[in-house]
Amino acid sequence: MKNKVLLLLPTHSSFMKVDEEILKSAYEVKTIYLQQDVSRKRYFQMIVRALLTLIFDHSYQKVLIWFADYHSAPLVLLSKWKKIPSFIFIGGYDAVKYPELGMGVYCSRVRGWCAKIALKNCTHIISNHIALLSSNNTYYKPEGHKDGIYNLIPGLKTPASVIFNAVSISPPAIISEQRLRQVVTAGSTPRFQDFYNKGFDLLTEIAQRRPDMSFVFVGIDKKWLPELNKIYHFEHLPNITIYPYLPQKEFISLLELSSVYAQPSISEGMPNSLMEAMLAGCIPVGSNVAGIPTIIDKYGYIIDHRDSQELEKALDLALETDADRKEISESIQNRFNSQPRKEKLLKLLNKY
Repeated sequence: MKNKVLLLLPTHSSFMKVDEEILKSAYEVKTIYLQQDVSRKRYFQMIVRALLTLIFDHSYQKVLIWFADYHSAPLVLLSKWKKIPSFIFIGGYDAVKYPELGMGVYCSRVRGWCAKIALKNCTHIISNHIALLSSNNTYYKPEGHKDGIYNLIPGLKTPASVIFNAVSISPPAIISEQRLRQVVTAGSTPRFQDFYNKGFDLLTEIAQRRPDMSFVFVGIDKKWLPELNKIYHFEHLPNITIYPYLPQKEFISLLELSSVYAQPSISEGMPNSLMEAMLAGCIPVGSNVAGIPTIIDKYGYIIDHRDSQELEKALDLALETDADRKEISESIQNRFNSQPRKEKLLKLLNKY
């Protein structure tokens, strides 16, 4: 009989689904989706349900939680009281603090307190990149901006391991070399400031200068468009196409048709959309932030400063290159398939 584990996921995300499947290969898994993206009320109802599950079912031998956030503190403390090993996966938002962008759980006193309590009391922390443990963001500020949980939480002594994320989709059967000469960028924007975090502002500046360059933005929430239109006048920029949302199948089809994918973010972990874009054969351009250079490696262009002209030069190079798109796709298959993550994750869990 397999050991039983409790897995807490705040949302239905593809990269979390990878971990669920990995765990099911070795454990009996009870997954509770906390529905954080549905509503605050529903989120807290599901936290209570998770706590009751752990209180009344004494068969769980491990508790795994994605993200240090409101939900992680009570679940970690209950696990500790019941002497059950608990593990927190950190992914980016729980490892940074940018008050001017409203980004990071530590911008909220209560939310940050919950994250700190959880990370200090869990058994082990699992990060998808070393930058989320300790790093210095010189892309955003030349003088540097301290990121990572060990910088943000003084006295944090909980051990941590780095295990890269894995792509959750299969590569296309055929990697086409014939592409639309366009740049795709994707990023969710639950906050207005995310337009800037994801670098949409830099790309819009380029679009204003370069009517010959076409852009596709995916993920800009409809509610921000009136305010953004006042600033950027998208109605006068026919070279920008905006999709507030695309189902994954349609998003992948867009990537397979497009020449370049840009990820000029201020802050990231290991962006799944960048992996998916390269898997589809897009030539990547990205900021020198956290896991972005690790994913791009030698297969694209990395910009060191948050500057639209530097980004524009990199995009020009990417659009003109004759890079082997099949090789780019194969590099993602080889470096970020689920097998290395599976082996490292299960080996870590077996220690406890």
